[in-house]
Amino acid sequence: MKKTILTSLSVHVFFVIFLLILGLPIKGQDASKTASALPDEINKIVSVSCTPCHTSEGGLMSKTKLNLTEWTNYSPEKQKEKAAKMFSELNKGAMPPKMAREKRPETIPTKDQIEIIKKWSESFPAPVK
Repeated sequence: MKKTILTSLSVHVFFVIFLLILGLPIKGQDASKTASALPDEINKIVSVSCTPCHTSEGGLMSKTKLNLTEWTNYSPEKQKEKAAKMFSELNKGAMPPKMAREKRPETIPTKDQIEIIKKWSESFPAPVK
């Protein structure tokens, strides 16, 4: 019994260490190629205006267009593309959609918040060719 518990514990410890190692950047890895999390200022806006729909728990259409749960899994190029599209949709008033705006007007971002999204979307470096 003790041997089984120790073996099980050893397997779990090994698995945790293995997962931690997988998460470490590889020596010499180009930092510009690693995806980043949303900045706090952006996260505050999208948590109110976007994440009610655009997460893994959201509807099929919304999460296939932009899944914020998967943001850090997007490549830097894809993050840049999604950020630009996010600004575009917010700027033209297409997001949040009309039904969401009517039901929850607090989800509508202010002009200042949309400007913050714009500056953030423009801050991504140009793709390396």
